[in-house]
Amino acid sequence: MEDTVYDYEKGIPAGFYDKVYRQGAGVRFSWHDLKFRTVAAHLGTPQRVLDIGCGPGTFIGNYLTGVEALGLDISAAQIDYATRTYGSATHRFSTRPLASLSETGERFDVVTMVELIEHLAPDAAIRLLSDARALLAPNGILVVTTPNYRSLWPLIELGVNALSPVSYLEQHINKYRRSLLGEHLSAAGYRDVSIRTALGLAPFAAVFGRGTADALHALEAGAKHFGMGNLLLATARP
Repeated sequence: MEDTVYDYEKGIPAGFYDKVYRQGAGVRFSWHDLKFRTVAAHLGTPQRVLDIGCGPGTFIGNYLTGVEALGLDISAAQIDYATRTYGSATHRFSTRPLASLSETGERFDVVTMVELIEHLAPDAAIRLLSDARALLAPNGILVVTTPNYRSLWPLIELGVNALSPVSYLEQHINKYRRSLLGEHLSAAGYRDVSIRTALGLAPFAAVFGRGTADALHALEAGAKHFGMGNLLLATARP
């Protein structure tokens, strides 16, 4: 996570995305809620989860109830917010480097990276994926999401850049498609790699209410988003 150019400490206010989530309604809330629900559905029943690039702690704090979880992020401001908002005896947040976890023999049943690797140059993304593999238990699983640049995502990104106070223009430097994500996971040493798409038009249906968004999400998920969802979701084994 250290191989970044964008200044995440100054560029994104502490808790920005969590405050969007806490609105509890609207397109931006629905995007985060459906994304996190989709990720959580692929975790199985883990005892320990490591969330790399946890930001303000929204995923751990709201979707990992009863699970021991550690969230890591390079932004001290986001970690401070996460600790104050969601910290507990079982939900911890830190700026520790991954290497320090390896040195102390830490192992996790699941490692998640939710919309993180697009912020890294390709070599740095592969290195991070490889370092995460070393922290997985033998039967553990990696769950990764990243924008799908073979979908409507580029248009969505243009809209966000124009309308949101936080732009992706300088942040998203690694534009993934299914084949490239598979190549990076293989290069990082993973096996049993499975890549699908997630999140279609459902979040945008939230303008008609949360129930409408949820109903459309169920329909789209049943059709596997016709392989054209706006996110890529990959699972892999160490």
